Amino acid sequence: MASGFKINKPGIRKMMKEIEREVAKTPVRVPINAEATSAGVADGGGGGLGGVAGSELGLVAGLLLDWLFVLQKAQWGAWPSINQLVEATGNQELLPVVEAKVDVAIDALVHDGFIREAKAIGRRGMIRCISLTDVGTREAAQRIERRGDNRARRSACRDAVLRWVYERDANGESTEIAEIVSSPYGWFNGVQFSAADLVDAVRFLRERRLLGGTDETPTIEPAGTECIEQYGGVVSYLNRGDGAGVSVTVMGDNKGQLAVANRDVAQNQTNTNDAQVLTVFAEALREFARLLPDDQQPQYETVAAELEREAAKDEPDKGWVRSLLARGKGLLEGAPEDLQHLAQVAKIGFDLYGQGLG
Repeated sequence: MASGFKINKPGIRKMMKEIEREVAKTPVRVPINAEATSAGVADGGGGGLGGVAGSELGLVAGLLLDWLFVLQKAQWGAWPSINQLVEATGNQELLPVVEAKVDVAIDALVHDGFIREAKAIGRRGMIRCISLTDVGTREAAQRIERRGDNRARRSACRDAVLRWVYERDANGESTEIAEIVSSPYGWFNGVQFSAADLVDAVRFLRERRLLGGTDETPTIEPAGTECIEQYGGVVSYLNRGDGAGVSVTVMGDNKGQLAVANRDVAQNQTNTNDAQVLTVFAEALREFARLLPDDQQPQYETVAAELEREAAKDEPDKGWVRSLLARGKGLLEGAPEDLQHLAQVAKIGFDLYGQGLG
């Protein structure tokens, strides 16, 4: 360790809590449905750098951002070495895993623009000193905010638990759930999942037959293996059968004979029944919007309302309807990844009806 440091662990922990409170006063809003991941080696699949790391490399990259942010907010001297960084934040117990992956993590973070690097000569030769960029500072602040998002954390915990059990089972290792905390899968945006998070995740996955075994020692089920190997996560797997989304039925020559509906609505469309199909399109957009965050729903509502206005006319304006369908398709193309399969089905309906407009 570097000399000249006096570690005040209680002070550091108090400082971190104060920083989190300050960030909470002026939060940075993060899209949750995307569980947005940043590009690069530390893409954690659970919301930005090291969201749910799944690897030591991803975990280390995220922790470096967190620790640099703490020191920066405390106006600590710039450009700490890695040993100084670990010691000053009171995380010596993590030094072995950090040292094993730190060089690759720094290279990746520099490449992605999250940190800048300087080199200095120490007693043991050249040492790497790092500092956050503006982009890195924003990402670190967003990580703090994401930690308080219960919905994102619980969803990420389910994915992490399922993947951890899958990997441990494949390697013939114990799946005692308490052991997950010693792996990268036990972390969410730089903090470990709580015991309550893990218990809830295991019970949720067992109730849906993705896991078997017991709450303490779960086992992977065939459905869990399918979820891991063929789908992007638990949400995507559970939504795979269009259980609450939009479906399309095509009858005839695809030139106007069309039904678009949710699971409770069936509508046969003839060439002269434009009002009915436009009304169903509007309802389909609203149904889809209900699966999205509140701030994304108004755009869908606007298009749906315009379609209903056209449906109420004796002769809908075909040019305007085509424009509305194009706007609806554009919204669906920007849907979150876990809803893309539903969006694609809805877009097929829009395309087929648009062909009938000439």
